[in-house]
Amino acid sequence: MRQFTISKLLIAFLMMLCCGTAMASDFVTVDGFKFLVDTDKDEATLLPNNYSGEMVVPEKVAWKGVDYPVVAFSDQCFYNSGVSAVKIPGTVVKLGESCFEKSRIQSIIIPFSVTTLGKKCFSQCDFLCDVILPNSIAEIPYGCFWYCSSLASIKIPSSVTSIGSYAFAYSHGLKNIELSEGIISLKLGCFSDCTNLKTLKLPKSLEELGNDVFDGSTNLKEIRCDALNPPSIGSRQDGFSRQDCILSVPQASIEFYKQNSWWGGFGIINTIEGDNEDEKPCSVPAITYTLGNLSFESSTPGAEYHYTIKDADVATDKYNTDGKVKLNSKLDISVYATADGYKASDKATATLYWLNAEGDDTNNINLVKTRGVMVTTDSDITISGLNDGEMVTFYSVNGVNLGSAKAVQGVLHFAKPNESIVIAKIKGNDLKIAVR
Repeated sequence: MRQFTISKLLIAFLMMLCCGTAMASDFVTVDGFKFLVDTDKDEATLLPNNYSGEMVVPEKVAWKGVDYPVVAFSDQCFYNSGVSAVKIPGTVVKLGESCFEKSRIQSIIIPFSVTTLGKKCFSQCDFLCDVILPNSIAEIPYGCFWYCSSLASIKIPSSVTSIGSYAFAYSHGLKNIELSEGIISLKLGCFSDCTNLKTLKLPKSLEELGNDVFDGSTNLKEIRCDALNPPSIGSRQDGFSRQDCILSVPQASIEFYKQNSWWGGFGIINTIEGDNEDEKPCSVPAITYTLGNLSFESSTPGAEYHYTIKDADVATDKYNTDGKVKLNSKLDISVYATADGYKASDKATATLYWLNAEGDDTNNINLVKTRGVMVTTDSDITISGLNDGEMVTFYSVNGVNLGSAKAVQGVLHFAKPNESIVIAKIKGNDLKIAVR
């Protein structure tokens, strides 16, 4: 009997533990937004809730006196909803499976905080015509833009290494796909039945084409493949007529393509016009500032750097009447790269701002209570030299809150807004940033 009683007590104790675990998550509805709040992980997930129209999702949700950052949109969050536009906060790292599937979404800017898109994320979004993808995702997953009939053009960022099966299949309006260097694999049917696609440039990094990649894309008449080695091909490519298509390849590799059992089947195989390895430009240098160190980096082997740093405060033999000089506290930096056998790169530009660091715990220039942060606006707004986890809020010149983002390992990315000038607020400092 005693052993039986102990067993019952043990079972009751385990049930209490389970109940305690279940209580770690709560459903919260605020201003029409429904969230799952995980108090153990200190985060919130946006859930489905009959959304419609234009929406600005908050960065955080307050629950029982605690603010929880919104880190994800759940599976089917906006499935078959009437939502037409959604501003995604810079705290979100994941969009779930079928997140916007069959919704009335028309345009979307996905922030750099997002690293994962779920399968069929934008599948069958008939009204979707404008998408900006961040340089933070590694894959365009299965069926992500399947049957997006209004989508005419899209740029795949350089962070993407794989385009998943049927990712753009049956997107009949798609005319232009810009594939950045870095893509390694195009999976099964990813561009199948894209009937308005006429030309396509495949990057130098490409290594693999899956089955039926271009199946049913009957108007695809020109393909340029920059890969020096012919990419491997899936065994099934029946739905694409190579005889009606022109293939352009690097001059040094044309014989390899002609001798390949699949690539050699194109009706016409040309060398890329003007192709000359000696005349290719260096890659544009990246400019970074971390822990007081300014650095440049180009992916071109043996690159050397030519830079200019301008300080608007530097003056010689200037004159004024009241003896007061206003300092700008910033440096304008430009750099380009050169290397043997390459043309000079395009210029990269950045601005280094000196901020008041009073009260900051930072390894930057503490002796005078200032610190430097670097701002570039080439592909997005990038700020380096921040403290890890530091939040920056962006505003228009009219005071409209454009959103916030958090620094990871001292670097912050924020998608370019439709503004020529934005104000970045960093711990009491206001930076006026010209957006190129």
